[in-house]
Amino acid sequence: MPTLYRKYRPQSFADVTGQDTIVQTLQNEIAANKLSHAYLFSGPRGVGKTTLARLFAKAVSCEKRKDGQFEPCNDCQACNQINRGRHIDIIEIDAASQTGVDSVRENIIENAGIMPTVLKYKIFIIDEVHMLSTSAFNALLKTLEEPPAHVIFILATTELHKLPATVISRCERYTFKKITFDKMLARLKNLCKAEKVKVDKEVLERIVYKSDGGLRDAESLLGQILSLNLKEIRVEDAQIVLPLSSSETIIRYLKSIVENNPGAAIVSINEQAEEGVNLDQFAFELLETLRSMLLLLMNADKNAIKSEYSDETMKEMRALATELQANKLVTLMDLALKRRGEIKYAPMPQLPLELLAVEGAAMIASSPALPSSQVALVAKSIPRSGGVGLKAGGGLVNVVSQTTTLANPPLPRPSGELAKTIKTTFSQIQSRWSELVKNASNIVPSLGFILSMCTLKEINGNVLTLAVPYQLHKDKLESAKNKSTLEQCLETTFAEKLSLNYAIVSPKNELGEVNISNLAADFGGVVV
Repeated sequence: MPTLYRKYRPQSFADVTGQDTIVQTLQNEIAANKLSHAYLFSGPRGVGKTTLARLFAKAVSCEKRKDGQFEPCNDCQACNQINRGRHIDIIEIDAASQTGVDSVRENIIENAGIMPTVLKYKIFIIDEVHMLSTSAFNALLKTLEEPPAHVIFILATTELHKLPATVISRCERYTFKKITFDKMLARLKNLCKAEKVKVDKEVLERIVYKSDGGLRDAESLLGQILSLNLKEIRVEDAQIVLPLSSSETIIRYLKSIVENNPGAAIVSINEQAEEGVNLDQFAFELLETLRSMLLLLMNADKNAIKSEYSDETMKEMRALATELQANKLVTLMDLALKRRGEIKYAPMPQLPLELLAVEGAAMIASSPALPSSQVALVAKSIPRSGGVGLKAGGGLVNVVSQTTTLANPPLPRPSGELAKTIKTTFSQIQSRWSELVKNASNIVPSLGFILSMCTLKEINGNVLTLAVPYQLHKDKLESAKNKSTLEQCLETTFAEKLSLNYAIVSPKNELGEVNISNLAADFGGVVV
């Protein structure tokens, strides 16, 4: 029994989902009989590159298609043979398995010199063309540049950047995009109707979300669901094959971090690893959740937020976003982005997410929160007055400094030398702070840990003030070596001489008291 995506592979241009601009352009070329000698289809996997290549080849080769028409008849001998993948003049090559120069000479260059057996054109469809070796590309180049009049090349790739510029420049190029959520959902509904199976909308939406714009992936997942062989598939049924929502797990993971309980977050991650969950996908969905929380905090258009979240999940996300506020939320997203990139190379895939839990909890615990009376004021001010909010043109603007000013009274000014006026702004320091911390850590490794516990507070003239949680950290940073290293890194980064000032802002609990247990835990001890 064929898989769902093969069974319902589009047999005409009208059946293609998405890629409307590309489809229209190819239709016009076929109808006007103004064909190029080489086409390059690039884009993510499962969005229709090979399907459109075959459709194009079939339409060009159709024996019953009349001038001015573009749709293949799917009835003539040529169409039937192409549909079965058996036509001698349509040559499909998988470059991933035939990367060498000898394969290119034998299968393409020598074959291109022979006239078509039946059709007007001999068409070469080369899939994953970026896998060809450098020598293979060199061998192909001349034929690709000036092929015989009876030859058409269609190259398909998911990694355009790996193709030589000389090859790209000789092709008519089409860039495929991910299929939109609504179009994928409509396609899955049509497939369910054709299969005479009723599937809950929530199940279909989850399939679309997990497919990340790849229609083939979505159809494969739907095929797994339909293999349950039920006339009606509900959320509970689909969970046997496909975990329908990891939102609850992600929210629980984030709550543990926000509540300064990284141990619970680590337990949650290890449970996911034991269940065989793809942790890279988990990290991706974590970033999507954090992004949605940021959009909620900015009161952004709801259409910008994924639609698969339930009302209860949205409520929890909004509450977490309000508790974190813009500055901590952005920092947590930065940490998550960094740690996700390490999953592929980590000795244990769960390790980066475990480190994220520890780092995130430490960062949140060491950064003082806004008083509850100020939260609503800050949330309302974000879209209008800057910050991590939206400009009129849709871009992001910086509100972290405003949030900090509202949250805390002015810090004491450094005594001694008067502050000097400089060109560097507070927002510029914020934008490059992680880079500066990395550079300082390369010189003095212990600085990375200490600075991760600190937050930028303000700049007065040429004096930058950092908030540190404990006196021990302040003493360490004020040591001659560390102070010199940091000031040197600041001068190197911003081409101006800045001085440093430190203010102790101890982490407090909801009652405004210093949390002794957290303090002890930060230094590897317990309260006795």
